[in-house]
Order: sequence, then structure tokens, then C-alpha cells
Amino acid sequence: IWTADFILGDKVDGKDTYFVGEFNCSCVGITQQLHLVEQVADAAIEISTPKAPEGAAPAAAAGVPVMKPQPANPEGTVIVLECRGGSDKGADGHRRDTIPICNALIKKDWCAMPMFYDDECCEKVKAELLTCKGFIARVNPGTYAGVTQSVLDQMLRDVASKGVAMMSHPDVMIKMGAKDALVKIKDLSCGMPDTYAYYDIESFKEQFPKSVASGTRVLKQNRGSQGEGIWVCNVKEGQEGEVSGATMLCLQEAFDNHKEEKSIDEFMTFCEMYIKGENGQLIDQRFLPRIVEGELRVNMIYKTPTEVVHKKPAEGGISATLASGAKYVSYKPEDEEVKDLIDTFVNKDLPKVMPALGLETAPIPLIWTADFILGDKVDGKDTYFVGEFNCSCVGITQQLHLTSKVA
Repeated sequence: IWTADFILGDKVDGKDTYFVGEFNCSCVGITQQLHLVEQVADAAIEISTPKAPEGAAPAAAAGVPVMKPQPANPEGTVIVLECRGGSDKGADGHRRDTIPICNALIKKDWCAMPMFYDDECCEKVKAELLTCKGFIARVNPGTYAGVTQSVLDQMLRDVASKGVAMMSHPDVMIKMGAKDALVKIKDLSCGMPDTYAYYDIESFKEQFPKSVASGTRVLKQNRGSQGEGIWVCNVKEGQEGEVSGATMLCLQEAFDNHKEEKSIDEFMTFCEMYIKGENGQLIDQRFLPRIVEGELRVNMIYKTPTEVVHKKPAEGGISATLASGAKYVSYKPEDEEVKDLIDTFVNKDLPKVMPALGLETAPIPLIWTADFILGDKVDGKDTYFVGEFNCSCVGITQQLHLTSKVA
């Protein structure tokens, strides 16, 4: 509701001219024009409905999901917790899968609504969460202004301790997402027994030279993503056998496939930055040569696999990121190409994963992924080893047909 005040100017060709003297949109009243309230309501609805940009395809406007009406007699309430901002939001300010997840819950007679968190409203959000039966945390760690991850995590722990179902608990996300999960599952069929974790520089410098002397190794930092800080390491040709700090290593980083050479001492000094600081650690694993064939990501909703994506690196590379030129092929869990992987992981290892991680009493995450690398064939069949778990706000914006399974 606003006004524009005009002043008359000189006539031009016999017609008056008009010039703005002032605009006013500061709480303009319509108490003397209450017959206009319907027009105000129509305008408010129009403003509240995001429009496609000029020239955009009609689907751009239709792509903003609309919340369904809440059920009259709901089974209970589930809140989907988000943070404002970040690159994962749509035109309505929500994650693109938030409203569809809410609508899937509503369709099953549950009250479901999104709620935004920041540190200033921590206590208000906590009070609201304590009134519901469960909540789904959809917050990418460390990516939002005004949000302190440790404050958010502690608040969520407090709520979960009161019996409210949490999907997923911060301790589950931390333990499952940490690279040392690979050490904890090393005795499962999807793990490698010769896997080591280094939490301090001393143990790293003691064990790593022995590891790399035995063959090609992969070092993985805990905090990186997209292959950053993941190094394939092998002793330079001609220097095999007993190694020393001066022994040269051939190195390749998975982030961009670049190669370099450093002595063992130089490389270990360089890697100290991965161990220092909060959540610092390095994981040391045997190199699997079939990484050149790519990795297989199993997308999971709770206990159910929904899709397997084969990420094949560019020729001569080891990186599976799209930016590095990798190609992605999608399979259904029942497809013959991935049947052995699904059968082995879901039926044999999945019941043992949470106990192996020290999470015996925690439920399997709601939406999560497991990345596998091909190992040697055994009895003519492929073997598969976990390279990483991820349950920190895995998106399903390209698989919105799965929202019913999420609900």
C-alpha cells in the first residue's frame, strides 16, 4: 500500500503534465477505504507468490513447491529444520526438497512444517522442537551466517535427549561422516583390514613410511571435500625397498588429478596441517587400482537403497567429480550391473555398520550415501570397499519422487 504525490506542470500540446513530489510507502492507512481490503489481499497473495524472471520458461515459476494444508487430525508433528541463506535454497528461501518432504508427510496425515534456525532464536527453536514427535535436520555444516555449528549441535542433542526423534543426530553425522569411520569398519566385508588412522603427528610419522614402503597408499584428510587433501602416494621407481625420509614419493591429488614429487619427510611435514586443529586426522589406506574405473555411490533412504550412481573419472584421472570431467551413469538397485554390490552391502554389512561405528543405539540415518571403490575379483565376482559415508544433509532435489519413502 503506497502513494505518489504529483504537482502539475505546464501544459504540452494542450494537455497537463505531472511531476512526482513524493512517494510514501510507510504504513499508508486505508481506514477510510475499507472497501479496498479485497484488492489488498489479492495484491499480497500476488507479491507472496514468486514469479519467473522476464523471459524465463513457464516451468521456472511452476518449480516453486506449495505447502499443502495441514491434516485436521494429524498423527503428530514433524519439523524440517533449515538455516536461511546458502547456495542450496530455491526462490522461496527453502531447500528445494524441504516443501516436497513436508507435503509427503502431510499426505500421510502428519503435520509437517519447515522452521529456520539461527543462534539468536536458538531457545525459541528448541522450545518448538520439544513439542513435536520428531524433526529432520537439513543443515549443511558450517555454511550459514549467524549459525555456530557447535551451538546448533548441542541444542539438537538436548532436544534428542528428551525423547524427540531426530533425523539425524549430530553425533551420527559426525561419526559416520568422519574419515576414521573407514578404520572402524575395516573388519566388515566392505572395509579394508590394513587401514590406519592418524590423530597425531607422531603416530603418522611412525607408521606412514612403513605403509608406503609396502605399496601404493591413499592418504585422506578428514575435513576436505571434492577430493581435496586426498593423495595417492607411491615410492618413486628405482627407490623401492627400505625407505627413509629422503625417499622420493610420486603423488597425485584426487581434487584435480595434478601430480608432484616430494620426499617422505617433505610430504609428511606438508600433511601435518591435515592433523592439526579441530577434527584433524589422516586416514591411510591401501590404494585400489580399479579406482580408475570410478566409484559407485549408493543412495540410501534409511535401510533402503534407491539408486546407484557410477562416477567414472576422465581418462588417466582418479577424481570422480564432475568438474574434473568424470561421467555419471545411474542404475536402479535391482539392475544386474549393481546387484552384487546391493546384495552384499544391504544384506551382509548394513546391520553391522552402526555398531561398528560405536552407534549401537542410534538409528540408521534418514537420507545418506555410501561411496564404494572396486576391489579385486574373488571367484569371478567384483568386490567393493567403502571409501566414504555421507549423511550431512544429502539432497534429493533431483529425486523428488522419493519423498514418500522419506516420509
